Amino acid sequence: MIHDKVYLNESKTAYIEVYSLDSDISYNVHKKRPAMIICPGGAYLISAIKEGEAVASQFLSQGYSCFVLRYSTFLKDRESLISDCPHIDENAYYPKQIVQLLETVHLIRENAEVWNIDINAIFATGFSAGGHIVGTVATRWNDSYFTEKLSFTPNGDELKLTGCILGYPMLEGPLLEHPKIELRKQSELMELCLYGHTEPTTSEKKELELIRYISKDTSPIFAWHTTGDEVTSARMTTDFISEVHRCGVEAEYHLFSGGQHGLSTSNKLYAKNNSEINSRIALWLPLVYNWLDYIRKELK
Repeated sequence: MIHDKVYLNESKTAYIEVYSLDSDISYNVHKKRPAMIICPGGAYLISAIKEGEAVASQFLSQGYSCFVLRYSTFLKDRESLISDCPHIDENAYYPKQIVQLLETVHLIRENAEVWNIDINAIFATGFSAGGHIVGTVATRWNDSYFTEKLSFTPNGDELKLTGCILGYPMLEGPLLEHPKIELRKQSELMELCLYGHTEPTTSEKKELELIRYISKDTSPIFAWHTTGDEVTSARMTTDFISEVHRCGVEAEYHLFSGGQHGLSTSNKLYAKNNSEINSRIALWLPLVYNWLDYIRKELK
């Protein structure tokens, strides 16, 4: 395996953690590997730990080379989540994170020989706010609003992902009417990151609603959510997938009963306590493995 860290900016606040599997699978037998980009959540403010390497370990076991994208986050440290004077990264305003995912797709293609990647099988997984980033690229990969900010000129449809996995995704801007005070405060910081101010107009809010951008060019999508999620909307995910299906794009959706927000793999390997272990919801992993096999076969 090749394990490396590729920085995406001069300040080294954004990088890709590379876990590239060897091409040798037996004596004189070589195999190109599918790629899985992983975008942790964290409200655009921080980068969730358990949605990075923990998820990569699952896909590595299925033969996917993994690329954990630690994109630019608006806060420089976790302590700023509860601080009256948060440390803000002035170079992490939206849509920097979308551009960094697009740059990652390009880098994987550019280094396909070094990292042993099958360029016809480049996928991405995003959780919560990371789901918003992946969902944006799934629906707007050819939008000039983003592509004109890239360090390169895209070649054809090179930025279109083979498929996307959205786990309890955020599919619109921040929700300010949350009953928990600390989450309302986070939402205000998210507004500053996403809109540049804390009084967004209706038009600005609509710009972040991903359902508006679904088209026949949208990447195939697998999504899962839980009915007990109080942070992101399962109902919105249901509507989103219905629209993906209406546009004739491959889609699969699993809505699990109960379950809190942010369960990640939902198994004991990376759970900090028993509330994060749910064997029913952990079934999203074998379900997505089957879906990925289906998508790859459909493309042959």
